[in-house]
Amino acid sequence: MNRLLQGDVGAGKTIVAAYALLAAVGRRAQAVLMAPTEILAEQHARTFSRLLGGSRVRIAFLGGGLKGKPREHLPSAAEKGEIDLLIGTHAVIEQDVTFKNLGLAVIDEQQKFGVLQRAAIGRKGRPAARAGHDRDAHPEDARRSRSTATST
Repeated sequence: MNRLLQGDVGAGKTIVAAYALLAAVGRRAQAVLMAPTEILAEQHARTFSRLLGGSRVRIAFLGGGLKGKPREHLPSAAEKGEIDLLIGTHAVIEQDVTFKNLGLAVIDEQQKFGVLQRAAIGRKGRPAARAGHDRDAHPEDARRSRSTATST
């Protein structure tokens, strides 16, 4: 399911996105926020870190400029479920980044991404549950892994 959240600057889109992302994390799913530029992604990471500073939500940032051990660690941490909320640029849709249980993807400034890039983020959950072929997976898990939201 895709949803578009549109509003003027200062209308509260980021707070709505934060609520949706936290709702996904509260259901023990992972969430991802993808922004088109490193500057905007870093701004979101700072905002969410400030908003969720006293919580147990495990937040990570992944941008194209992230190199070395931090960059090497993130894909396996996301795949193991050690990251609740991943915030980043198009780097979050790279092939080596997968999630244990992706429940929600928020794409900021979605018009700046191509159709294939936007679709790629929805394929980042567990393949078996996403396809609905895992007999042990709960049907809700498959539905959640396909959920995406977009904001501008």
